[in-house]
Amino acid sequence: MAAGWYRITAMLLLLCGSWGRVTARQETELPAVMENALENETAATDAASDDDENWQQLEDFMRHKIQLNTADESTLQSLGMLTAVQVQEFLTYRRLLGNLVSIYELQAIPGFEPDVIRQLLPYVKVGNDLMPHYSLHDYLHKGGHTLLLRYGRQLEKSRGYQSTATAAPVYQGSPDKVLLRYRYSFPRYISWGITMEKDAGEPWGGFPKQYGFDYYSAHLFVRNAGWLKTFALGDYTVNLGQGLLQWQAHAYGKGAAAMLVKREGDVIRPHTAAGENNFFRGAAATWEQRAWQATAFVSLRRLDGTLAPSNDQEEENATALQRSGYHRTLAELSRKGTVQQWSGGGSIRYQRHRWQLGANIVTHRLTPALQRELKPYSQFDFTGTQLTGASVDYATYWKNVHLFGELAASDNGKPAVVQGAVASVAPTVDVAMVYRYYDKAYQSFYTSSFGDGYRTVNEQGWYTGISMLLSSRWKLEGYADFFRFPWLKYRADAPSGGHDFSVQAAYTPNKRKRLSLRITNATRAENRKMPGNALNVLTDVTSTHIRIQGELTHGRSWQFRARGEYSIYAADTGRKTGWMGYVEAAWHPHACPLTLDVRLARFGTADYNARIYAYERSVLYDNAVSMLYGDGWQYYLNAKWKISRRLSCWWRVHQVRYSGQSTIGTGPEMIMGNRKTFFQLQLLQSW
Repeated sequence: MAAGWYRITAMLLLLCGSWGRVTARQETELPAVMENALENETAATDAASDDDENWQQLEDFMRHKIQLNTADESTLQSLGMLTAVQVQEFLTYRRLLGNLVSIYELQAIPGFEPDVIRQLLPYVKVGNDLMPHYSLHDYLHKGGHTLLLRYGRQLEKSRGYQSTATAAPVYQGSPDKVLLRYRYSFPRYISWGITMEKDAGEPWGGFPKQYGFDYYSAHLFVRNAGWLKTFALGDYTVNLGQGLLQWQAHAYGKGAAAMLVKREGDVIRPHTAAGENNFFRGAAATWEQRAWQATAFVSLRRLDGTLAPSNDQEEENATALQRSGYHRTLAELSRKGTVQQWSGGGSIRYQRHRWQLGANIVTHRLTPALQRELKPYSQFDFTGTQLTGASVDYATYWKNVHLFGELAASDNGKPAVVQGAVASVAPTVDVAMVYRYYDKAYQSFYTSSFGDGYRTVNEQGWYTGISMLLSSRWKLEGYADFFRFPWLKYRADAPSGGHDFSVQAAYTPNKRKRLSLRITNATRAENRKMPGNALNVLTDVTSTHIRIQGELTHGRSWQFRARGEYSIYAADTGRKTGWMGYVEAAWHPHACPLTLDVRLARFGTADYNARIYAYERSVLYDNAVSMLYGDGWQYYLNAKWKISRRLSCWWRVHQVRYSGQSTIGTGPEMIMGNRKTFFQLQLLQSW
């Protein structure tokens, strides 16, 4: 543990070593759509995403704003705030009427309501109508360097760190969580950097394949270098079509926003986050010649897997792949990097003014072979050494309608298809529709397609979303999704189905006030044990959430937010309810280097099934989402001190107190007592 503190101290000294004058740096808060996406993803996976690449990109755009008069379609898509119809409306307006004279000319473009424009303002500008042509010197000097160090620690000691008279601690490392990242970025042109991370409980060394930090990542990424559109070396992500075959970057799931249903963005992107799973390690490139684009990539990396002797006892097979990224216990450390994955593939695309068509292929090879212990619900999952898939995708515009889709097949011949449409049916009304069919035996490794679950398999459904601007102050949006699962699922021992409804009304009287009401209702089938019946029986389970939220900006320095949420979990065994309310204040004075955020929350739920998720403000680039259940209080304090024009420091304390509990958590994560406290310190140096 002492060695770990020495390393952290050395990093602090390194960060604080320079105090020169550079342009002041201000970070932005995540847009509401990204907050909703993080809450929904955490609810589906019970873990907050480590992928902060979108947040990093928005920060880069704050420093190097997008020039609206020269921005192309992919640049506008990279903001993650505009639908395909809005992007096309903007490009059509600019083509027909010429360059924008003022940023507020966006109000004249169909679909650009005041709320959308307010979200765009920090990242875009108007002026300098010529397309820039940068030299190698510009690539290397016009960007910005950042060096980030984040330290976190739970103050109460969990059972996993405690030894007994007969046993050593289960966790082999200290409770310190450390992230160190250096990056140079000139947005949309070049990026390079290195990321190092250690999770709580992971050792600094002393074990095979454990050298200092637990995770290392590096990348070099170049864009727009003549006919070479993109080039990646090191760690990168590949994102094809609508995510049926291959999608590793963060993508919005259902519920983030009613109209954001299409997968969009660059085919190749740098991997700069601390996530240890969804990326390739190797080289990739995209060439562009007039209307043609061709992409090729190759990757060789190690995965975590559980090994067991094969039937002939001569070699081992992998019985499971582990995706948690944790290497804290002896068992987790023994699984680190035991499986080698070779991946390769390519894409060719033909793009015209209002339509595009692409063909894609991806293949993976595992050493040793994967031989899962199959269960009834997973008997169609991939086993073996090699998996290959191919797909075709398209997108086209017809009047005010945008059509898109993808058809994919794995090498066992099983298909997956998604077909969608986004349309502006009236100046103030947009509609989105998506149909998907994923065969129960379709197989893939890295996918993120639209659907009810987070796996592209065993699902068929129809989604309809609508967004209506009722007036300059009122906006109504919602969706209805009907789905079925043709085969068994985890906790559902028979084919099943369900539906998911959501409606949200937002009232924005002016740019300083906003009030919203959201109601969601989802019904799915789950196993139930019935008296006198040895087999599980499927019964419907309905989850309803009612949320009201208000936001207020007072003067130039104060922001206030309050939320109340009520949850209902209804099953044949009874009805469980929960509630949560919080108030939050943020003080961001313009003339003072200190900023503060504070939240106080009170919650009470009958059990885990009535739990409530809430996004939290945290240190820069930290995706923080609380899962609240039980009875208690939660509060946190964030402070940021701008030490100099190039160095900023964040400090955060977060605590949850439960009423009537003597322990928190289970297994190695169990804490004796009724409170859980987490501390974070972050330093960011930029130049």
